[in-house]
Parts: sequence; structure tokens; C-alpha cells
Amino acid sequence: MPVANFQVANIQLMQYRVPSITAYNRLEASPRTADFDRSLKAEVRDALWMLTRQWQFGEFQGEDAASAATSKIMGVHTAMDQVHFPGNKMVPYDGTVPLEAMVEGEALKPGLFLAVQMGRYFIRLLKKRSDFTDWFNKLLGLYPLNYQPLPNDYEGLQLLAIAKGNTFDGFAFYSQVLTDMLAADIKTNLAAEIISFKNWYLRTYTQPPAGIGSLWQSSTLDYDFSLTSSSSPAPQTRLMAHHYSEGHLDWYSFDLNSTVNKISGPAGTVPTTTTSPGGKSNLASYIPSPVSFKGMPNPRFWMMEDNRIDFGKIDTTPTGLLHLLVAEFGLTCSNDWFMLPYELPVGTLCELNGIVITDVFGQYILISPAGAAPETQWQKWTMFHHTETNPAVTVKNNRFYLAPALTKSLEGAPVEQVKFLRDEMANMVWAVESIVPSQAGKGISGDEMALVKKEDVAAPAPVTEGAAAIGYLLGTTVPDNWVPFIPVQLGNSNTEVQLQRAKMPGSRGAIGTLLTEKAAPYYINEEVIQRSGAKVTFSFQLASSPSGKRNLWLGRKKQNGSGEGWSNLKFDQLVNLPEQP
Repeated sequence: MPVANFQVANIQLMQYRVPSITAYNRLEASPRTADFDRSLKAEVRDALWMLTRQWQFGEFQGEDAASAATSKIMGVHTAMDQVHFPGNKMVPYDGTVPLEAMVEGEALKPGLFLAVQMGRYFIRLLKKRSDFTDWFNKLLGLYPLNYQPLPNDYEGLQLLAIAKGNTFDGFAFYSQVLTDMLAADIKTNLAAEIISFKNWYLRTYTQPPAGIGSLWQSSTLDYDFSLTSSSSPAPQTRLMAHHYSEGHLDWYSFDLNSTVNKISGPAGTVPTTTTSPGGKSNLASYIPSPVSFKGMPNPRFWMMEDNRIDFGKIDTTPTGLLHLLVAEFGLTCSNDWFMLPYELPVGTLCELNGIVITDVFGQYILISPAGAAPETQWQKWTMFHHTETNPAVTVKNNRFYLAPALTKSLEGAPVEQVKFLRDEMANMVWAVESIVPSQAGKGISGDEMALVKKEDVAAPAPVTEGAAAIGYLLGTTVPDNWVPFIPVQLGNSNTEVQLQRAKMPGSRGAIGTLLTEKAAPYYINEEVIQRSGAKVTFSFQLASSPSGKRNLWLGRKKQNGSGEGWSNLKFDQLVNLPEQP
């Protein structure tokens, strides 16, 4: 390389090595025009390319179809206004009282707390009279508080000590009011107070209808009732709730026992009336509204979409049918669904016979209920479907019962709670009274009530000198709040068994209502107590009726237990005897 050229290149390289900093105060554009509208339009020049993409996505594919303009829903409404109880007892139902309160509500039983509460309220009514002291002393002598709380019921003992001599037994007084057993002078002179007292009690506590006892089935640990319509001729359509125990009634709590009732008609015709035994025809018109949701894909290719829902990020597997169905609905069928609002009175059994769609071309299309065609009879599952219990009915029904379900209710602390658990080592079922009712009106621990004081336990026999240091024990025992249920044969069968209530030797027996309300023999079906066990809770429920009236009732509900248990019950034991001083 020549020397001159090398020097020139070296000088240029040194210029690049000299550092420099370039700074600008501001950058200004040099617009060629004052109108920016065309630049902001973001115009696309090749419109043919866009049309080609739309053609590839099938947007230009024509179909011989029309949009739905109006619709008419043909239904038959049947008011279920009769409640049937076991023993062929029927009570009209008008919806003023929650159905749960009518089914679960039980008549309150005598107790110290209720007697004091009712007595204090009647005393409050008597204080307005000038002869209050005379009537108070008379009622105090006629209706004393004859209640004996258990030794471990400390709150009940305290309430008795405070109330005795200061109030009378209001529950016993009210019982004579109902049976018209009051003395003549009390009935005559205190007539106004008695009416107010009776209205207060019925306003405070929701009681079952007259002549209807508890609907609780002790053998199955649930309720049993059914609903019918007074306008339906025989044979009536029945909604049966044979095993209701969850504490909340809704449409899925009922099974259907009906007869075949079909409707048929040629396509393109618009029926004006529908008939059903005992039902009221209803033909309502609605405008179909397309179903939409947030993040729904747009039906056109070039429409802008947001990113609130990303169906591509659904984490699923080839066997995740629910996730795949959601993705298919959102991506493929989201714009093919319409929503029709259908008003239905509460407490009504509705049968939809079809929907007539009128499109924009004036054509009528009759849409029959799902599963009405013979080729769809193999499908046994449908949503919002009542199970048909009548074996003579082979056609799938399309009826739905809008139950008078409570939207919200308040449940108090358990007054009584019994846990049923299996003990495989002892080959029996135990009913453990974990919470028992107190005379103070609340629930207390059953373990505390079962405690035995040391002074109540007999001292062991002394061991003589030279005797053996071990002894023979025939069998151990369990606390008093553990009630045994032993398996017994059912009738003449050698395989079917029932669980019969028994009693441990030396035990005082059950304390609560659930295990003592039925006289011996007390049986529970063996299949009711699964390996997980069962838990029955007795508590107060508070809810408002549609009219706004407050309803307070005492009801039960059954839940799953916490598994198997062990009572530590043993037989034929050799035990070490205590050493003598």
C-alpha cells in the first residue's frame, strides 16, 4: 500500500475516534399540508385482497335462511296448590308461607326457655290492668315451672333459679288456650289478653297446619311429601319429594309422576290454543334477542375485537369435554343462539309444547321440544329435567316446576346435632349426640352432658391380700351420648338387615329429641348410613315470605358425616388391678 494512501486512511480513522455529542432542543416536522384526515384514515389500497380473505373465510357464502323476527311460545301452566303428606293428609298451599317452613316446621315442644318466654309476654300484657297482682298470683299458682334440668345443664339450672317464682309456665297456659281447658273466670276476664297472646305466638313461630305432625321419616332420615294441583282431574300429575333432606327446596328436589301428554301439528301452522288436563294455556309473543357475552368473537372477519377473552389459552385435554364445549360455543356457535324471556308464576308447573318462529320472510317454523322426536329417545339426560317415576310413561316429558325457593334464609346455631358413624370393629352404628338441647333454649355439648361426677361412680371393690394382680373385664363402656344401633334381620330375610336402636347397660339413654321421639322398636334403614356417615342438625330457620311476613320455624337437615369412627368398645379383657396402699 502506498504511503500517501495509508496516511489519508489513518487521518480519516482518527477523525472517527474523536468523541462528539450532538444535542437538539426540539424536533420539528415539516408538513407539506395542513390537512391530516387522509393520513389518519389508514387506507388500504388493495381492496381485492381483503375481499379475497373474506371469501376464504366463507363470509360470501349465501344460505337460504332468514333472521328470526318474532316468536310465540306455547305453554301450559298448572298451579301446584296442594301439599300431600304421608297418611293421606292434604293441605292447601297458597304461597304465603315458604314451602320449607310448611314441610320442615314442627310443633314446639315444652321446655323451660319457651315456658319462661311465653309467660313473660303474657305478664307484659297483664301489667296494663289494675288487678295485675291478683291475676299474676293466680296464674303463678295454676301453672308453676315444673322443669328439672339435668345436673350438667348449668345454664338451665341458672334460668330455673332466676325464673321460679317470678313467672309462670306460659307454654302450659297456651296449651289450655288451644284445647279450651281454661278456667271460666280466666277465659271471661282475660279474653282480650288471650287473643293478643295467641296472635303473638302464631306471629312469632311458624307452626305446622292443624292435624299435621312432623314429616320427618326416622327410618330414612329425610322428609316425604308431594305436590298436586286442585284443578287437575284424576289421575293427577304429582311432584314427589321422597328424599328431601338438604334444607333447601328447588326444582331438582322433585320427581315427576305424570301421564303421556303430547302435541303435534304440521310445519308452518300456528296453533292458537293448547290443552292439557287441569292446565291453563298460555301463548306469549317475544322478540328473539341474540345471546352475547364479553369477549364474544365478532361474526365478520374485519371487525375489531378486544382481548378480554382468549379462547386459545383454555387449558384443557382431549377428555376435558366441558372446556371443549365452552370453546366450541364461543368460537363456532356463539352467534347462532337467541334468548327468549318467558314469564312464569312461582309455584307453577310449566309444559312447553313448542315455539313458533316467524322470520323476516313471513314464514312460520314450529320448533318442537328437545327429545320429542322418536330418534332422540335414547338421550336420557337433559338440563332442568324432572325424573319420570311412572314406568308407564315412555315419552320424555318437557315440564319444569318453578319452585317457591327461598333466595336467602338465616339459620341459627344448632339446637341439637346427631352424628351417625359406622364402627366396623364393633360391627354396629353409633348415634353420637354431639349437641343436645338445653333447658335454657340453646344447644350445649353432648360430651359435657354425658360427664359423670366422681361421687356418682361406685368405688371398686378392695383387693384382698394374696389375690391376683389382674382382673377379668366383661366389656368396656362408652359415654352416655353414644347410642348404639345394632344390625338385625329384616323380616324373614337372611341377607337384608336394619339398624335397631339399643342401649348400653347402665346408660341413661339418649337426651335429645331425634333419638327419643319414637318408641321402641326404632329402626333406621341400613343403606342410609354410608361409610362416610351422616349428620342430622336440628336448628331454627328464619326467612321472609313473598308478602314480607317473617317466618321462624324449627327444622332438620341431613348432611354427610366425617367418616368412620371407633368407640373403643371391647369385650373379654384382662386388666391390671390398681395397687392397694
